[in-house]
Amino acid sequence: MNAYDNQLPAGRAAEPGPEHAPTRKEDPIDLAASVYEYGWEGPVTAAAAPSVVSGPVVPDGFLPRPIGPGPSAVRGPWSADGPAAPAPLAAAASASAEPEPVVRPASFRESGPLHHVGRKAPAYPAEPTDIPALSAGDFFGALLPDTVVDGGRFGPVTVRAASVRGDGHRYAAECRQDAVLVVRTGELLLVAVADGVGSQSHSHHGSHGILRKLTGQVARKEETLLAFLRTGAEPDFASMMSRLIGAAADELAEEARKEGRPPKAYSTTLRALLVPADPTVPFRGFVSVGDGGLLRLREGGWQDLEAAEAGQGGGPISTRTDCLPEAYEHARARLITDSRPGDVLVLCTDGLALPLLKEPELQGFLGERWGGEVPGLAEFLWQTQVRVRSYDDDRSVVCLWEAAP
Repeated sequence: MNAYDNQLPAGRAAEPGPEHAPTRKEDPIDLAASVYEYGWEGPVTAAAAPSVVSGPVVPDGFLPRPIGPGPSAVRGPWSADGPAAPAPLAAAASASAEPEPVVRPASFRESGPLHHVGRKAPAYPAEPTDIPALSAGDFFGALLPDTVVDGGRFGPVTVRAASVRGDGHRYAAECRQDAVLVVRTGELLLVAVADGVGSQSHSHHGSHGILRKLTGQVARKEETLLAFLRTGAEPDFASMMSRLIGAAADELAEEARKEGRPPKAYSTTLRALLVPADPTVPFRGFVSVGDGGLLRLREGGWQDLEAAEAGQGGGPISTRTDCLPEAYEHARARLITDSRPGDVLVLCTDGLALPLLKEPELQGFLGERWGGEVPGLAEFLWQTQVRVRSYDDDRSVVCLWEAAP
């Protein structure tokens, strides 16, 4: 028995658990303590922050869109009984100089705990509580971080990506089963998300494993895939991607067997986009197996690209889904041929796709923030974690901002 089991600090009542929450031990940590103190040094001007461009993949004459300034959570002045705020640098240099006013972009005015949309706040704590423990020798699961954030610029797109452990897994001290990928292979960018099936014991191995295997397969066929994207050869692209998904699934199944587990234990969904570095190529390749979402934010409005493809009003989410490594023959691949400058492609697991498709308030919240300047990594992570009651799954998302005209 753990030394903390059934013990609470003196004078503290038992912590109420969320509705339908998994059983877990009592947590001796005071969850009411404030952990939301952030600082902000003000906006970064274009003159003060020169663009950093990744060499040959950025075409001549291409000017990336500006990156949003500062952390999203800003802090007001200290209270009278608290520490004094540090003097502005300008005032320190010259006592007679007037301090410049702090300009805070409208999209970054929130402060304090993670924001939520909807009438009721989620019942789970807003931050990670218990930490996953090493279980049954699963070092991989115990070492997975709670949160991953990534990003960069590649040719005509700016990329932001995040994968966050869901409230339910945090509360039950389980590891993150989602995975996210941002990788460059030559003149091709591959971004992907994968969602390990919660009912399978080692699905986190599957979600991370399928991204590794797919990267290897795409790297071997990079030049051929680029040729299909340049010419818009959708049937050829779909045929090759189906073969590559099948090969990656076979490798994943073999990995499971070598570990003494059935391939089904690694069950995972997959969604991926391929983007050429050449800004004159308008086509983007898309491949998927199982549930999740591919949406587009254009001129302030959301489009469900998979629903449009299927000719139905509902989203791509269902209670039953195909999973790798077993259902590789159900891979769907196609080209996105109507991208425009200023579009934002949003690739996500169902932890974000479900609420984004069903909750207009979440559409408005993210649409306002992602429809303008590209956010910095910290802002993007904070925005990605906006909470919605009853949606407590892992959440992984990759956003691609097409260069503005």
